[in-house]
Amino acid sequence: MAAVVLLLIGVGLIFLQPAQELWNGGGAKQEAAAAVKQYHHGGKKRPVGAVLSMPSVGLELPIYKSRADLNYGVYTELVDEKPSTAPGDNNYVLAGHSSYVPTVWLSPMFKLTTANGYVRNASAPYRPNDYQGGTGKPGNIIIYTKQATYTYRADKAYTVRGNDDSILSDSAVGSAKQIHVFTCPRHINHPPFRYVVQGSLIKVQPTAAGRRAGVDMTLTTKTQTTYHSGTLSIN
Repeated sequence: MAAVVLLLIGVGLIFLQPAQELWNGGGAKQEAAAAVKQYHHGGKKRPVGAVLSMPSVGLELPIYKSRADLNYGVYTELVDEKPSTAPGDNNYVLAGHSSYVPTVWLSPMFKLTTANGYVRNASAPYRPNDYQGGTGKPGNIIIYTKQATYTYRADKAYTVRGNDDSILSDSAVGSAKQIHVFTCPRHINHPPFRYVVQGSLIKVQPTAAGRRAGVDMTLTTKTQTTYHSGTLSIN
């Protein structure tokens, strides 16, 4: 009898985590959609300052400046170094969870097509099976805010070790401003490295509020700043 009870508990736990992830992920997507609607059409104020979208793979998540909110969206990685970090910076860095459920959190990002596909990185394991984006026209990474919509072209995917902070550095002066979005590869043991998609800024479209505020529409890096935050977020 005890063995049966333990078996049932084990089976329940197996299904509980995906169910919880589906619940959290669904709530995050609803929050993101409501925020985008508010940015462009007014209405009820939302606590979310920005939204991450990858339209070609159906990904839309709210962006937070608190690591505690990773279960409900993505986290602005450089906020501890630069509290004012925002899309349109020289390098905008986001961290988030992946899930065994392919539609939850950043899991759809593994299917995002990039201009250069999956690139071998000598400092981290080469895991081409993580990349499911195939070949073809690269997808876009879009950040919605109250002041503007920022569109980045997905340039490449690769992995870095968890203590490799190279993705926190700016691009060279004169180069396109960048975005880096990273997560843990989907693996039962959560390996100590991160899957990264890197993109370059190709368009800034101000909202009415952004035009009044004179939002920066520059696409290239003017001055370079290097951040060193040590170990990347555990997710």
